[in-house]
Amino acid sequence: MDKSFKGVGKLSRKLLAILAITGMLLPGIALSNDVYVEQVGSGSTISITQEGTGNEAGNSTDSLYIGDGSNTVTIDQIGDGNTLAMTVNGSATSATINTTGSNNTQTVSCGTQSTASCAGSTITQTVTGDSNIITQNLGSGANHTSNITVTGDTNTITHTSTATGTTSMNATVSGNLNTVGVTQSGMTTQNVTINSTGNSNTITVNQSN
Repeated sequence: MDKSFKGVGKLSRKLLAILAITGMLLPGIALSNDVYVEQVGSGSTISITQEGTGNEAGNSTDSLYIGDGSNTVTIDQIGDGNTLAMTVNGSATSATINTTGSNNTQTVSCGTQSTASCAGSTITQTVTGDSNIITQNLGSGANHTSNITVTGDTNTITHTSTATGTTSMNATVSGNLNTVGVTQSGMTTQNVTINSTGNSNTITVNQSN
């Protein structure tokens, strides 16, 4: 069973949830469309859409928290302030973040907030433009898969894994002030594929066994 919520503020649910948050700019009024979510339970489907102005889905003090496993999370932040701080805790979770433009800044942690496996989870981020900075820390467990695609502007992509086992990482960065990162760690089977096209590139990859 799915439940739908529309609004701005702080939401906490321990059930299956679909969240849709939309901020609309009215003449002379600046809106902040913040959302903080705590979801604990398996098999949930969570969708968050933020359009325009202040956007914020979690922040450095209150991260958006998805606990347990087999959850599916989709976040769209379309234009303006952006900012995402999300912790996914539990195996076989799929998180997809789509952003189109403005000040971006995204962080996804997997397998922390009192530790839990992150095995079999997939974190995908697609950003298209503006000030970017995408950071993932995939945390404890193995079988991490991560896929980051950025297209333009001030970029800075960082992926950290601290694996024990299979991890993978694909990044495709297209243009502007790039700097990539990646750092994965033991025990064996690790893959990194990075395609970067233009501007001030700096790419650093560290893997261990």
